Amino acid sequence: MKSPLIICLILGLSLSSCFFVDDIFDPPAPKEPSLQELSEKSIQSYLKEKDEYTYMPYGFNTIKIIKPIEIAELEALQTKKEEQGYSTAELDSSIANKKRFIRENNIERTVVVDHFFTFTDSLKQTTVYETTFTLNDTLGVKDLSAKIKQEIEPDYVSILSFFFYEKPIFFGSSYQESKILSQNFYAFFKEELERQETINDKSAFLLHALEITREIKIKGEFQQQNTLERLVVKHISNNRTDIEEYENIEFSDLFQTNKEDSQEVLGYYFFHKFRGKYNGLLDTNVVLIEFDPYYQIDQIYQMDRPFEPYFKN
Repeated sequence: MKSPLIICLILGLSLSSCFFVDDIFDPPAPKEPSLQELSEKSIQSYLKEKDEYTYMPYGFNTIKIIKPIEIAELEALQTKKEEQGYSTAELDSSIANKKRFIRENNIERTVVVDHFFTFTDSLKQTTVYETTFTLNDTLGVKDLSAKIKQEIEPDYVSILSFFFYEKPIFFGSSYQESKILSQNFYAFFKEELERQETINDKSAFLLHALEITREIKIKGEFQQQNTLERLVVKHISNNRTDIEEYENIEFSDLFQTNKEDSQEVLGYYFFHKFRGKYNGLLDTNVVLIEFDPYYQIDQIYQMDRPFEPYFKN
């Protein structure tokens, strides 16, 4: 005689097998994609059609649905008709007139979403974009407007990934410490990035943030003095075309300025001595270079001789 335990076990296995087979032949209905997902897919399909570029998506923000006032007014009239349970000639006329006005003027709901991505051309030149896409009521791309458009050097593509996805770049006593230091750094720069109002300012600030990110990733720490010296040398070499034969001689210590009776940082500054040819005359100069709280070069002032006091600790 088979024991009740064995019988129950056999029945249990049989039932489990039945349920397993049912799952195979009658799987759950697939989840319907959300409007967010459908919007992202539409934009990605649109950008992938640009065959001359290699498209790399980074991320989307949350969509916003824009309902024109005319559609809102129509819906209010229709709701009123449903709630009162009957209609009037005046109400029907108002609804018909509103529908006609909407149709004749091509008024529709739209979806607005920002997308961060890159295009790389056949010459391996990469351009970073943050673009606001406007989609029509069938989710086709209706309009777009760039918020960031910035070319970056090939070795900055990996740095962009670190910056966007907030990967750890600091050396710490633990992974968690490195992660926290990195997240605080990214938050500091990303908050300021969002405050930039024009495409030129926002693009330039992104490039600046990537330069700082790269310096930290190389060294595992933020060496302010060394990093700002390198930024100044690069700025003069690349942007001051009126200075020829530039030669870096010396930097003073870096100084921090704070708001009076406060720990709020207003900026930084140091002195820089260099040789260069200006208007055909080769000479040695000292300049005072001021930085804003985000380490961007703010002002540069020519200093008078004698130069020695500027470099005393």
